[in-house]
Amino acid sequence: IHFYKSLLITNCSMMPISSHKKSISQELEQWIKKMRCSGSTGIGIESFADIRVGVDPSDVEEGCASYDTIECEDVRKIVNSETNINCKESLTLKLENGDNIEGFFKDGLRHGLCVVSLSEGNVAEIRGNYKEGKLDGKAKITFKDRSTVDGYFKTGILHGFARYFDKKGRLTFIGNHKNGRPDGTCWKIIRGGGCVVGRVDSDGHLTGIRIAYIYPDYETALVGSFKDGVMEKGQEAAVTAMVEDEAGIKVPIFTKPEGHVHVRQIGCFDHICSDPTAPDPYESKLVSVCCSAIAGAQEGLFAKMDIEVNTTVAFYNGSRADPACFDPSTWETNNYKIFDPADIPAGTIDIPAWAQSPTAYCGSLAHKTNHSFIPNGQFVVFDHPKFGLIPCIATIADIQHGEEIMVGYGYDMEAAPDWYKTAWKNSHFGQEGLDYKDWLECNIKNPLATNRR
Repeated sequence: IHFYKSLLITNCSMMPISSHKKSISQELEQWIKKMRCSGSTGIGIESFADIRVGVDPSDVEEGCASYDTIECEDVRKIVNSETNINCKESLTLKLENGDNIEGFFKDGLRHGLCVVSLSEGNVAEIRGNYKEGKLDGKAKITFKDRSTVDGYFKTGILHGFARYFDKKGRLTFIGNHKNGRPDGTCWKIIRGGGCVVGRVDSDGHLTGIRIAYIYPDYETALVGSFKDGVMEKGQEAAVTAMVEDEAGIKVPIFTKPEGHVHVRQIGCFDHICSDPTAPDPYESKLVSVCCSAIAGAQEGLFAKMDIEVNTTVAFYNGSRADPACFDPSTWETNNYKIFDPADIPAGTIDIPAWAQSPTAYCGSLAHKTNHSFIPNGQFVVFDHPKFGLIPCIATIADIQHGEEIMVGYGYDMEAAPDWYKTAWKNSHFGQEGLDYKDWLECNIKNPLATNRR
């Protein structure tokens, strides 16, 4: 095993996933799930015996930036003039600039649990333990945009384990901190289920030459160069083992990266990618294109293994459709158009005629999925390491090996092609007289109606 600056990488080549690898991936997945517990439902990560979190034992350097902008002397003046400086009851103070403090004090300084509301800057609230006027131990920082940092502080500075959540409460970052910046091995949680992991640079960014993107199976990875958590280029590797560093952060061990070099590239009006026949290493394990038994469908997307519900199985990358080329009078040029999540609501992704054969383009395969009014998959959004923000297919039912993967297209019935209208009429729902709009509302998360017009 070679220890590089950013990752542990073994010398062995990639091999079929063994039961040992499966257990490692499952352990890693469970660790990430525990990290997602924000405590809002009463379950925090401190309730898990196997999770080690806390303050970093090293000293804090002078001059580090703090989230708390209230000076100790300003608090001391108000407490000394208005209250008993050693009052054992919770006090509420309002500063001249509009800041509010509710909590406990000792010798005129915040000491114990306090809630601080700030009127200026990007921090809205600080809730945590204070010691001699400064944050000490666990605290939660809430910003004006409602995103949060849940971490451990020392002499007022973020200096220990911390997790970051967006305004919807979704986990976005995990890592140890020193002097207010991420330090050592850190994790960036990507929309759709992937993760970026590696040692951060001196500025606390996931930038370097041996950082990894791990797909949602927690086995398949692209290891290479990244800039601020975004892949520049990478080669396929596999997670083979895992260790835990001194801060309690999981550090995956990978096989030696090898094979095709995947370069990040976002499609544009006349371009999909520079390597159209390079398959995605994760997608190609799960699905393949085969002949469909659906009348008139020709090809379809099929499972290469048993797949559980809520699994991302395929990606929908393509060129970006030019609105000037849209012809509303025919479906021949609109069959492969789908919403572009990076350009809502006007953007459209398309598969041009030359790329519709899997021998010409197989960089992503979701465009090969057929329609069903009883789908086992649905279109959602995925932040792909190579193609950026694109649609993907996630399963909504368990799927067996060899079963065709199908989604509900969700067309506007008035503008839908004739085959779609006929299929609805002949479907169980159509035969039972169900209103199409009711079916649409209950079954389609991201309809294609407005994208293919």
